[in-house]
Amino acid sequence: MLDLKTLKGPLTVMITGDSVTDCGRTYPYADYTNNLGGGYVSILHEQITCTYPEKKIRLVNAGISGNTSRDVRNRWEKDLENISPSYATLLIGVNDVWRRFDTYMSPERAVSPGEYEENLRFIAEDAAKRLKGFMIIAPFLFEANDSDPFKAAVLEYGRICKHVAADTGAEFLDIQKDIDNILKTLNNTALSPDRVHPNRVAHALIAKAILRKWNYEF
Repeated sequence: MLDLKTLKGPLTVMITGDSVTDCGRTYPYADYTNNLGGGYVSILHEQITCTYPEKKIRLVNAGISGNTSRDVRNRWEKDLENISPSYATLLIGVNDVWRRFDTYMSPERAVSPGEYEENLRFIAEDAAKRLKGFMIIAPFLFEANDSDPFKAAVLEYGRICKHVAADTGAEFLDIQKDIDNILKTLNNTALSPDRVHPNRVAHALIAKAILRKWNYEF
């Protein structure tokens, strides 16, 4: 577990996933020296650095827009070799589901629940061997209706994340419950233009959930 209060630095944390993580970052990899992107990774860097400057925790954004778990699995080992992190987080899955709906005439682009679990398990098992800590963040949707077909599928993939994390010793984070709670007050358009991509308020919500998991001193 990454515990910010007791952690000894310096160290590197790789944060990977899809466009929710990418968020306009610099390529091939982004850290505090170039551009971490306009989303939750940047917020994490700001909050951690201003509170624990002496720890020198370097966050590296390795998210790539449009990626599915299949893509992350294919580049996982290369990313670890290039970044050499001690810890990593993975937020992936919404595109695995989305391709089922937005490219419905190209079913091969979607990632089935079975393949999704295989991809996650490969990544998590490798992380357990090579890293000090690894966290799987379940995919989420800015939608309050659990019966919505897209939302129901995202919840299914979230359950897969929880199962794989339990089997491999990875940390698990479910942000959907935080989103559902805020949607009791706000319409989803106040958090996302398309139910998938967070705006700045929603990115702050994601960052807060991760920091809470990392025992950040608010």
